[in-house]
Amino acid sequence: MKIGSIKINLLLGFFFLGLFAVYGQRIEIDRLERDFKGSLSGRKAYELSQKMIQLDSTYYVGHFFEANYRYDRASDKRGYESAIKSLEKAVELLEKDFPRKLKRTTDISTYIDRYQFQRKYAVLIYFLAKCHEYVDNPGQAIKVVRRLQKRDFVFNFGINPYNNISWIYLRNRMYSPEKYDFLKPTIEENLEMASKYADSIRTSDKHNQWFLNTYWPDFSKNALLSYYHYKNLIYTHQIKLDSAEYFSEQLEKYDRLSYNNYGNLQFIQAKYKEAEESYEIAREKDNYEEKSVKEFDYMQSAIKIFKNDISSSKSIIDESIKNLGIAPGFGWNSIALSRSYYYSGDLKKSKEFRDKAANFKEIHVNSTWGEVAYKRNTLLFKYLYHKKSINEIKFRDTEYWYKPKKLYDLSKHHFKQENAHLLLTSELSADPERFIGYYNLFASENNIFFDEIWELIKYFNSEYFINIFKKKLNEDERERVHKYFSYFIAQFYLEDGDYDKAIKEFESVLENEFLDFENEKLLIARINEGLSTAYAEKDNIVSANENLLEFYNNFPQLVPYSILKMKFNLEVTNNTLTPEEELIIEELKDCNIEWVENDLNWPTLIINITEQDKTHTISYQVEVDSETKFEGKLDLKTVENPGQLIAFRAFGIDLE
Repeated sequence: MKIGSIKINLLLGFFFLGLFAVYGQRIEIDRLERDFKGSLSGRKAYELSQKMIQLDSTYYVGHFFEANYRYDRASDKRGYESAIKSLEKAVELLEKDFPRKLKRTTDISTYIDRYQFQRKYAVLIYFLAKCHEYVDNPGQAIKVVRRLQKRDFVFNFGINPYNNISWIYLRNRMYSPEKYDFLKPTIEENLEMASKYADSIRTSDKHNQWFLNTYWPDFSKNALLSYYHYKNLIYTHQIKLDSAEYFSEQLEKYDRLSYNNYGNLQFIQAKYKEAEESYEIAREKDNYEEKSVKEFDYMQSAIKIFKNDISSSKSIIDESIKNLGIAPGFGWNSIALSRSYYYSGDLKKSKEFRDKAANFKEIHVNSTWGEVAYKRNTLLFKYLYHKKSINEIKFRDTEYWYKPKKLYDLSKHHFKQENAHLLLTSELSADPERFIGYYNLFASENNIFFDEIWELIKYFNSEYFINIFKKKLNEDERERVHKYFSYFIAQFYLEDGDYDKAIKEFESVLENEFLDFENEKLLIARINEGLSTAYAEKDNIVSANENLLEFYNNFPQLVPYSILKMKFNLEVTNNTLTPEEELIIEELKDCNIEWVENDLNWPTLIINITEQDKTHTISYQVEVDSETKFEGKLDLKTVENPGQLIAFRAFGIDLE
């Protein structure tokens, strides 16, 4: 009996010694947490988390530090999956060891004791739900935020479960229950669910309002403002303009308006000046600390293309990449740069950035732009690259028919173009959002723009689309978008060979009272191209030439890739040329340009070749109406095919 009693006493002694040791370790961990002054996303925070976990891996604090660090540092799927493990561990231990601290209380003295635990819990739940969103597990994200909802804290620290759920339904509206079982069968039903949960936001803090007004007045209107925000998003998506404007006004009163979203609302109405103003404000307010796609950069870059300000389009995205780095948003920025170089006429650089986007695993952080749209963009610019490469080969050398290598390249591009187009059209036909997105031409989730949409749908049934766009002319309230519907109708008439109707529709767009000659140069140039084509088919050479020249003046970079053939005067100022220099001029003349003599109705390309101090250069200047449009020089020792490069320079295209 005495031996048994001694054993029991020893066991109890060891138990209490262990308990005191654990208690002591936790006291030390709490001290380390109190003394920590740095950022939870910093390296020191991570090193401290590992020290804490080493002291006691069953205590939540070390995992809380580690989870915050991993979430803030995550930039790809693997990173967010790693963060999920730390977040789940921290939540699990917090729930296990401190169940009383996570209970709702309306007694302020009791709440003060529980405040830090509930704050940490709410933050962990928010991060965990977001991580599940970013790794394409939205159903689990909803389950996670429901855990916070069930706790029914008097204060959720700005984290409202209804916000998250409304957002998740909006973000995944295009999918079906086969992909995510919580969804409804149709887009309309999913939007209805998003709207329903947005409505619930407004009253979600009603039973806590006294506490919010008394102790957290800065957060007392959070639920109301979140309700405004999400309703604004939904109405903008549905192109319900009056409602979207109303909720924007309410948000602006409280200085809570998202200028990114308001810019999008202006953009879908083709109000480019107003959209740019909003995007500029959004950029000023964003410090780029959150690694996510910056829609304001992407969208304003497109507006710059519309006005043929390609250098600004590129610089906006270059700066965005500089700020974000290789992180979420890099893929979308690469697509934007691919677009900029495409419209600059540099297909090689366009392909380079398109390939970067295709090879980058984009994580669509805090944006309703998703993987379907992302892949469609990369596929679209693959298609456009191969299509325009065919035109580039033909432009570089009108005698391509006699050169086997060029015929081989043409057939290769043609095969890849057809393959990409087949995939695009099959995807588009199966996309339930094509009606609200692409067929409306401008929509909040539409990050493929009107000129590209034409490339997507031009080979579909023209009668079908003419009827769609005529109906939209009658029903769509966006007056500034009407000219785009008319433009598409004209293009389909042109495709059908109905030139009189095409001309009438094109001309109506040029006469439209809302046509913006500064910001819609791309649209105007495409109309000039269409009119020149239609008038040529009608043997109206004067009007065809007038529109060809306007096509060149508005957007010269498009012309070499068009079916139209531009006319130039050619003036070589050299009295004599070496055989090598004569070959350069012949190479220039072999490009797909109609050379005229002493016809001042057309631009004049002036060439001067000089050789001095071992430097051999060719200078060029393009004059239109006695004014210099383009000028520059090439070092003949550093370039190949200088005659062809000069031909592209005559259109403002600077190829390497």
